Amino acid sequence: MTVVLIDPGAEEASSVWRSAERLTDLRGKRVALLDNIKHNAVYLLDEVADRLSHDFGCEVIRVRKKTYTKVAEPHVLAEMEGCDAVITAIGD
Repeated sequence: MTVVLIDPGAEEASSVWRSAERLTDLRGKRVALLDNIKHNAVYLLDEVADRLSHDFGCEVIRVRKKTYTKVAEPHVLAEMEGCDAVITAIGD
């Protein structure tokens, strides 16, 4: 499967990216939860963290962006390296 990403603000042509392989099981996986700091996103991510830990024994890493209006900074991306999955939430 390929996904075409189109950035309307980009000056270069769009790129084609392959999707990551889907996980067959969450048990024992390391999952990053990316909080974009919009109002109420943290409440959803809190519930997701509890479920992942309790139901699947996941190691949950909590990561916060500095602002929701920009892409994740390099240090934020670096914190998520080595994770099996990343989940993000947008709240309002």
